[in-house]
Amino acid sequence: MNSRERVLTTFRFKEPDRVPLFEAWIEGEIMDKIGSGDPYKTRERLSLDCMPIAVGHPKTTNAWRTGIDEWGRIFKDHWYLGGVVKTLDDVEKYSPPLEYAEAWFPSEMMKESRKRYGETHAIYYAFHDVCFVLSYMSMGIQNFFVAIHRNRELVEALIRRSTDWSIAMIEQANAAEVDFIMVGDDVADSKGPMISLETFRDIVLPRYKEIVAASEVPLIWHSDGQIEPLLPFIIEAGFAGVHALEPDVGVNMGRVKELYGNKLVLAGNLDVTNVLTKSDLGLVRKDVERCIKQGAPGGGYLFSSSNSLFESMHIESILEAYRYAQEIGYY
Repeated sequence: MNSRERVLTTFRFKEPDRVPLFEAWIEGEIMDKIGSGDPYKTRERLSLDCMPIAVGHPKTTNAWRTGIDEWGRIFKDHWYLGGVVKTLDDVEKYSPPLEYAEAWFPSEMMKESRKRYGETHAIYYAFHDVCFVLSYMSMGIQNFFVAIHRNRELVEALIRRSTDWSIAMIEQANAAEVDFIMVGDDVADSKGPMISLETFRDIVLPRYKEIVAASEVPLIWHSDGQIEPLLPFIIEAGFAGVHALEPDVGVNMGRVKELYGNKLVLAGNLDVTNVLTKSDLGLVRKDVERCIKQGAPGGGYLFSSSNSLFESMHIESILEAYRYAQEIGYY
């Protein structure tokens, strides 16, 4: 069974030969140390079963660089500082044409990744800041949450804009013939959802349903934080899977597997805060064992970190996590 077959079997909630290995996002500092800066060599060295059709941002955007980007978000040296959208006119001003989504899909990179991995690996596309995050970042977090109560018209117009953009990106990914898509939308913190369940149902769930309906391939929904109260909505929206499942904020993958394991592919849960930032390889192996034990039975699990691979992690801990997951992940 090759990597692609392994992943597609997992999406059918059946057991492949072993648990597939996946990592949606890997920061540049980690790629420099593991794969000489090459996102594909990095994933090869980690023996990942999934390869991105394209990575990175186009040169035309200030997103996650320095300046005000096309959606009104303010960045400086890769750090988010706030948003400038305050009125309905601002929503119009900071709504790039949907055709601009093409810029995120460089043809040469896609051609090369398809040529190298299309027959052997599951090909995916991952992007962050979907309808909710893109909206609150455009206004500034505090302003957005105040506006939910004081200016619902502005909030809904902003979410409408962000949903249209998300759909444009998904349509581009579908046209690239990926096997699945990861969409990031951080809607929770360590204590739970950022908004009430009622508000989530009113302003986010309908847009999520549109986003899912726009795709011909499965969508995995990503959010940091304690997301368990939202999982019934994620199932109702039609998402195929859920990613992050942060154990350090109390997400119990065993419980999630028991409740929703036949409805959602689970991805993640390897502790990035208390394990991968440490140099204790025994601790790494123990957490890998926990993830495999809780997530693997019956299929429907992609082994992954509970966020991404980022700068403060120990390289040997990352390498050992994926080596050991491959070793013990056979059914």
